[in-house]
Amino acid sequence: MTTSTLLPGKTTGDGDNHDHGSGRKRLVAVWALSVLLLIALVGAMLAIFAIRRQTTGDEDRAAAMQAARQLALDFTTYDYKTWDADSKRVLDDATGQFKEEFAAGSNSVKAEVLTNQATSKGDVKEAAVVSNDKDSAQVLVIVNAVVTNTAGKDGVERRYRIKLDMVREKDRWLTADFQVVG
Repeated sequence: MTTSTLLPGKTTGDGDNHDHGSGRKRLVAVWALSVLLLIALVGAMLAIFAIRRQTTGDEDRAAAMQAARQLALDFTTYDYKTWDADSKRVLDDATGQFKEEFAAGSNSVKAEVLTNQATSKGDVKEAAVVSNDKDSAQVLVIVNAVVTNTAGKDGVERRYRIKLDMVREKDRWLTADFQVVG
């Protein structure tokens, strides 16, 4: 025997549920789940973007520091026999005012280096990025150098604290300003 009258929340004798309220509940649940999935997807995308941005910032920072370390090493490493190649390395990694000043003073320094048969062997001890953004960085580098010349063949150790202002030009970090600060 089956019931033919359908009341909300009641079933026919065959076990089918004809309650329209449960269909709405199911629709609301699907809609809520969709919204939660959308929020999770947006959150994941934002997290990926933030991680990628941080990684890019870390890479920029590391690249600027490496370029500053190399320039400081090149600046403090020279030999009177190879002065032209040594000074060219510095000029190749320089830009702006520093490049102009180094190029302008290079011939007078060369004369002194040749006259005194000077050599210097730099050794970068520490480096740190003080500040940076995507196109510029300020880096402090500590370099020890052993300097020899006709007055002292045994060599004298010198310690330099150098502040370098780095700028990115065409995907290369170049030195725009170079100051020995201690």
